Amino acid sequence: MYKSLILEPLGLFGWSYLEPIILASLASEYPLLLIGKHGSAKSFILEGLAESLNIEYRNYNASLINYDDLVGIPVPINNNTSLSYISNPNSIWEAEVVFIDEINRTKPELQNKLFPIIYDKRVQGIKLEKLKYRWAAMNPYNNDDDEENEDSYFGTMPLDIALEDRFPFIIEVPTWDDLSLKDKQLILKNSNLARKEFPVDINELIKSTKEYYRVIFETNKEAIANYIIDLIDLLRNSLGYLSTRRATMMQDTLIYLYAAFKAINEYNNFEFSFNDICYLHIQCSIPNYANKKIDKTQLISTCQQAIKLSKLDDSLSKEILLTQDPIKKLKILIKNKNVLDDDMINDAITSSLNEINDPKIRRAMALFTYLSFRKNENIYPTVIETLANEIRPILESYEYRGSVILSEKKCCDTVVSLLHSVPDDKKYKKYLNNYLCSYLPDKYIDINGPKSLTAFFMSTWEELFL
Repeated sequence: MYKSLILEPLGLFGWSYLEPIILASLASEYPLLLIGKHGSAKSFILEGLAESLNIEYRNYNASLINYDDLVGIPVPINNNTSLSYISNPNSIWEAEVVFIDEINRTKPELQNKLFPIIYDKRVQGIKLEKLKYRWAAMNPYNNDDDEENEDSYFGTMPLDIALEDRFPFIIEVPTWDDLSLKDKQLILKNSNLARKEFPVDINELIKSTKEYYRVIFETNKEAIANYIIDLIDLLRNSLGYLSTRRATMMQDTLIYLYAAFKAINEYNNFEFSFNDICYLHIQCSIPNYANKKIDKTQLISTCQQAIKLSKLDDSLSKEILLTQDPIKKLKILIKNKNVLDDDMINDAITSSLNEINDPKIRRAMALFTYLSFRKNENIYPTVIETLANEIRPILESYEYRGSVILSEKKCCDTVVSLLHSVPDDKKYKKYLNNYLCSYLPDKYIDINGPKSLTAFFMSTWEELFL
């Protein structure tokens, strides 16, 4: 980990991993939204940044203000053809940075009026010439399901999805419980001390980041664009709709974050990779954070997959990685077993089987996979073990021996009847026999179980030309 150049001098310990994101937001001048529990230093960091940058700062509590507090009192001018505003000392017109606190406690009608300020630096169509930074903060949204949660926040509302989409940087900040013991000790030790001098000029850091941005934009834009395209495709399956605006934002914020890493590296000389940048980026650029909890582990996994995809020229390999249905993915894998590389085969077998929730369907797909790849000497031992554990009951011999319980007997009789209906010359008959019998006498809920499994087994075998 690198030495903190911005956040620790402000008194924030345990936040240094977010420093590149903070620097990227400063260099890009894009809107920034902080999400965190009360008392997690959201306001503290933004006030400290504004003071350190020595810029005109306006702080508005969105749960208390009305629109006139922002713009002043409108007065008709030019024979009532236009409006001027009688401003007050806290109005927005002279601000270089605007901080809107408690933004998800804002009434919907005021949220709508914040759109042009946050996205376009305009009020009633009038350009805010001095405004550079637009920052906001909020507590986590309280879903109806969270009413019994002691950490829930009553009075919060879901952030309008269009307003949420105006924030390219959305950061979930660490809480006290997220900090290490050392960081907690440093926070308490420094709580009454004045802010420290920055080890480097923060404006020089911002300038350096902008310069790196221009270089990266020219030299790496195509590779980054390919990654973003693949990432959006993958995220759509888990998060739903992501706008064109969000896609372009994510490309630009990733380039700025890359540039921020390079600028910080001038003073720290630490090792980092494109993967490191992408992992941090995906955790701070997803709009869905504002209204619901996102599984960060799943996000990182999606990010890793997108990085792999972006490096592939092979359309078939891309198709496999982009296919979400594990059964469909295994079918593609089996049908193309002779043209795929071994790493792709091994990874796809393991991941796909783990994602099939129905154990009976998983056993059948494991059998089909085993029969397709058993002669491949490059299948990993761990993959062979996974397949063996699934199909062992099928490779054993079974025959109907009757049952005590009537409902179980009906299922057994159904299995026998189904097997008698299969011609003896069908290659799969012995496997189907063992597959169906492996769940006798009491693993079927009703007689529809054997019927549906038989239909699935036979149709899939024929589809895969086994």
